[in-house]
Amino acid sequence: MVSRDWFEMPLPDHRMYPLVTRKLVVDGFGNLPMKEPEDRICVYVKQVLIEKSTNQVYKTIEMPVWIIYEWNQEEVIRPDGSVMTTIIEENDDAGNKIGEQELPKKVPSVQYVKFLVKSKSAHLVDVLERFMIQYVTIFKNEIDLI
Repeated sequence: MVSRDWFEMPLPDHRMYPLVTRKLVVDGFGNLPMKEPEDRICVYVKQVLIEKSTNQVYKTIEMPVWIIYEWNQEEVIRPDGSVMTTIIEENDDAGNKIGEQELPKKVPSVQYVKFLVKSKSAHLVDVLERFMIQYVTIFKNEIDLI
């Protein structure tokens, strides 16, 4: 048996609703038809509340659709799970090196997701897991407003 959902992410208990467990569920993803030739991914999410006593679904709440645009940037992950970094040199007005800074290497999100999936470097579920961590950060207020 396979779940109908693409990905599930447990959430901590809500302080005002201790009798239910919560999880975010990715219903689907895709592209919305738009007039501009912009590359984007739409992630459709719902929050599911489950009664602890019966383990039955109490309520399903539609969450905001997350549109990841082509200009969003994503950190590049190595196969071992660490973040790839790059060294940025800091120069003075005369062009002399005065220091350097190590920063995470970032690439366009949509292209990176397509590369990971098409090159079989990561499974779709792994990509969704990574993005859902960001979703929780971006939509924290909406998630907690149940």
